[in-house]
Amino acid sequence: MAVLFAGCKKDAPKPPVVVNPISGPKVTNTEYIDSLLFVTGNNYQIKTSEEATFSSTDPHIQINSAGVVARLTGGEVVPIVVKWKNPAHAATTIYAVGADDSIQDYPFTLFHGEIATDSYGNLVQGWKTLQKLPIADETYAIVLRHADASFGRDWTTIHTGTPPANWWKSTDSTLARQINTQGMDRGTQLGQIFKDLKYPVARIVTSEFYRARQTATLMNLGVAASIDGRINHLTHNTYVPGLYQGMLDIMQAQPVDNKMTLIIAHHPINELNGLTGYPTFPQVSVFNWTGAYLIKVYANKSITYEGAASFGMFKYWRNLKLHVNN
Repeated sequence: MAVLFAGCKKDAPKPPVVVNPISGPKVTNTEYIDSLLFVTGNNYQIKTSEEATFSSTDPHIQINSAGVVARLTGGEVVPIVVKWKNPAHAATTIYAVGADDSIQDYPFTLFHGEIATDSYGNLVQGWKTLQKLPIADETYAIVLRHADASFGRDWTTIHTGTPPANWWKSTDSTLARQINTQGMDRGTQLGQIFKDLKYPVARIVTSEFYRARQTATLMNLGVAASIDGRINHLTHNTYVPGLYQGMLDIMQAQPVDNKMTLIIAHHPINELNGLTGYPTFPQVSVFNWTGAYLIKVYANKSITYEGAASFGMFKYWRNLKLHVNN
């Protein structure tokens, strides 16, 4: 039984987070949305209501003093110090997210998959959804790509012939790709972020690959994970309909109970691959390591796509909402 697409039901508008102070100098880019600047590509110009100089020490961004962002890694959220020319105004820090999915760093470039069809739109929508969650009377799912993993390679990508039994479940990096140091840190942090945001995660489903199962362990949400081969990586996936359909099948089996389901998998679970009947879903969603796309589930088990969120966006929203130092 396939999951249905929800109709035209719209949520009531929610008040946005304050973007700029009522008085004083401001960032004026239309991409500055609810206190987060979505940098849409290389050589992006930050615009302000008064003259300023700009700087950042974050390694994911290249920015000059005139506010031209030469490059910002997709999905990463970075601080930018704005020093106003008028000495009456104190320097301030704004935060920017890389909203161009094609701008990525090594080693993620080796494992990126298809480029998102509307990276900016996906992330803006996800940012607006993050500011509403959790909603007491609504059910959501978070489809997460496992934590950063670049140690080793999957056996079938570098060998021919008969593979070792159950190689894809292995913790051995000579048989299957494993989570790297950054992935260990981000997976652990993301679990704490979910706890801090009081996400009511009641169910966790992972692929059979250890990097997905380990991500659930690192997150430590107090929920036992079930394992489902339908959402395995394509290096070992025998489910002919593919990962996206596997996600739909899993969602059909979940209760609509105003809780959250966390699915931890791989690309191309973020790719619609021409499947019809799900018009709210982009053909390819943003899907970085330790990042996710968000799904709303209705009483009849129909679903809608509610945007994408990177690890940096989850972390920034937690910090902003709870007034935690970045």
